[in-house]
Amino acid sequence: MRSVLAMMAVSALTLTACAMDADEDAESRYAPVAAGQAIKMEQKNAPIPGTAYRMAYRSTDAHNPTHLVAVSAEVMVPRGTPPAGGWPVMAWAHGTSGIGLTCAPSIMGIGGPQASFYGSWLRRGYAVVATDYPGLGEPGAALYLNAKSEGMAVLDSVRAARRRFPSLSGHVVLLGHDQGAQAVLAAAALAKAYAPSLQIKGTIALGAPYFDGDSGHILTQAHGGRRFAPGVVYGLLLGASLGAADSAFDPSSAFKPRALPLYRKASELCRGDFFGAVEHAGLTPDNTFQPDAENALAPALQWARYPSLKLASPVMLGIATNDTQVPPAQQEKLKQALCSAGTSVSVHHYHVEHSPLLNAAENEAQTFADRSLQGNAISSDCQ
Repeated sequence: MRSVLAMMAVSALTLTACAMDADEDAESRYAPVAAGQAIKMEQKNAPIPGTAYRMAYRSTDAHNPTHLVAVSAEVMVPRGTPPAGGWPVMAWAHGTSGIGLTCAPSIMGIGGPQASFYGSWLRRGYAVVATDYPGLGEPGAALYLNAKSEGMAVLDSVRAARRRFPSLSGHVVLLGHDQGAQAVLAAAALAKAYAPSLQIKGTIALGAPYFDGDSGHILTQAHGGRRFAPGVVYGLLLGASLGAADSAFDPSSAFKPRALPLYRKASELCRGDFFGAVEHAGLTPDNTFQPDAENALAPALQWARYPSLKLASPVMLGIATNDTQVPPAQQEKLKQALCSAGTSVSVHHYHVEHSPLLNAAENEAQTFADRSLQGNAISSDCQ
């Protein structure tokens, strides 16, 4: 089934500075090939108050900045006449869905929960641009939790959408949950130098992971190590991404023999199935990670760090106090690090688990977005 779905994905190749795509429109055919250009666009049916498209576009290869990769995204435009200056953009970055080609939200489709989420922003007058990240939806290496790769993909998705839709404004609010929260914080850090045509008005990060110099133990020692913990899943996904990016990586240096079959499945199963398979296999931190796993996974743990935490526009952090997937203590450390870097941070706590956080924070997120776009002052919880 996976191979059939993969064939349905829009075919694309890693692009070099000399490549041109035959499907580009005539106006852009003679423009220099660069990140932030749309390759293909197709309209899709979706139960939303607007028009939905699946787009393939170019982004920069995080491991080789002289190369481009093809990435996919969904673009949703509200019905009606855009306001003066165009529809403001909500750039959405999704949470962990897996690292396989068919784990891309644009392939999975816009179902009921997604339609409700997107619809609330469209009715509010925002266009929505939602990247899949490199390696999901278009062939290529999925660099799980690679902050720079995710951040560039978010920014390039908006630039590509604006080139195809003149009704989209350059005023952008970034919103992400889980892995996506990391992506939007990275995008905000990169925007001024990487995508200066975009004006990032505010960033909403819900359930954001935070990796610093001593964060590897979150994966390897969660819950005392003797029962299932989400860190096992995330560690296997990181390891599989590292293995795809570096042929010299030896998975047995990070994972014990019992976990190696799941390491190999990490690039095949999407989030729900992979979580279930890992738990069914009885994997725990103790029987998954080698004693020196943190050192073995160090390159991936390094790429998970934020490019900068000094952001020019305000940040809303949403923290689920009952979160068992991204420890609240790490999110509080992220808040302190952002504040110490000089970023204005508004923090909201919700007495929910990790996944329900997105719905729980909806009202505050939309109010924050509106106020940021209007240039209204956002209160900061930094001291």
